[in-house]
Amino acid sequence: MIHRVKPERTDLDMIYEIMLKLGVPLTYSVTPFSINNKTVYGVGDDCLLLVCLAEDVQPEDVEQMTEYAPAKIIISRDSFADDTAMANAYYILRDHGIELKLV
Repeated sequence: MIHRVKPERTDLDMIYEIMLKLGVPLTYSVTPFSINNKTVYGVGDDCLLLVCLAEDVQPEDVEQMTEYAPAKIIISRDSFADDTAMANAYYILRDHGIELKLV
């Protein structure tokens, strides 16, 4: 399997790269918090984006992320427990009107 993220990159390195690629100003706040013992990062004071780079992301985790009502949730492809969890995340977010972006 090909790893998409270099091992020496920190979560914040990835967050800022994602912000740059999405055109989000780097002056926006980045706030870490925990959902089901997984670190998730809120970008912007009004939680414009939620970024999750944690391992073993399950549909229950994604469901809890929707409570923050972000416009987009960005999750690493390698973070999902399996392909079924990734497919379920897509449908959960679609039902909540939230865009899923995979990195």
